[in-house]
Amino acid sequence: MLDIWYTFPATMGDDQAWISYNHGYAEIADADPRNNILRVRLPFKNPTEHGMPTNEEFPHLTSVDEALDDQISASGGVYVGSVTVDGHRFFYFYLDTTEKKAAEIVESVSDSRSYKLQYVYETDKEKKYYWNELYPTDDDWQIIQDLKVLDSLDTEGDIREKVREVMHWAYFPKASQCQTFTNWVRSENYVVHHSGKENDGSEYLTQYSHNGTMHLGDITNHTIRSNRKARELGGRYDGWETSVERE
Repeated sequence: MLDIWYTFPATMGDDQAWISYNHGYAEIADADPRNNILRVRLPFKNPTEHGMPTNEEFPHLTSVDEALDDQISASGGVYVGSVTVDGHRFFYFYLDTTEKKAAEIVESVSDSRSYKLQYVYETDKEKKYYWNELYPTDDDWQIIQDLKVLDSLDTEGDIREKVREVMHWAYFPKASQCQTFTNWVRSENYVVHHSGKENDGSEYLTQYSHNGTMHLGDITNHTIRSNRKARELGGRYDGWETSVERE
C-alpha cells in the first residue's frame, strides 16, 4: 500500500474541523484483515479560540503523531487518518494486535510526550470509521482539488486577494445535458465562453468563467455548486484555472 495523504476542512456540528486521511488505504480497506480500530484522543494544551492548535504546540502534536505511527506500524498496524476539532486531535489506526498491546503503545507515547492520551479499541470489520468519518464526500474531494490549485498558485507568488478571471470546464455525454447546464450557468451570472461539442466530438463542453479572489471560501463557493450541478445532470465538472497575480 502506498501512503497518499490529503487534508481538507470540514464542518462538525458548530465546529470547524480539519481531516487528514490516508487515501492509499482505500485500495485495500475492504480486504484488509486488520479488523480492530484504535482511536486515540489528544487534548490540546493551549487551543485557539477556534479549537485549533497554536503554532507553538503544532510541533509537539507532530511528535505524538509520528511516535504513534512508528510504534503501531512496527506492530503491524496502519495509520489511516486524524481529525482535529474543538481543541482535540483524534488519531485512527487499524491493527490486529490485542487491546493490551495497543494500550501499552498509547501509554508509552503518552508518558514520553507529556500528553494525556485516551483511547477506544473496538472491532470494525467493515472499516466504517475510515469510510464514514475520514474518507471525503464529493464536496470534500472538490475542496481537496481546489486546495491543490491554490497551493500551486502560492508557490508562484500569487496574491490571493487580487480579483481575476477564473475559467471553469464541465463535460457531458449528451447535448441536452450540456445545454441544461449552460442555462444554469447563465442563470448564476457566469460568463459562457463555449457551449457545445468538444473539438474531438466525443463530449459536450460548457466553458465559463467568473471573477473572484483565490481565498478558499470564495473559490469553493463556485466549484462545489458547479460540481453538484454537473453530477446531477449526468456530467462531470473538470476543474478550473486562473492567472498568477503578483504585485
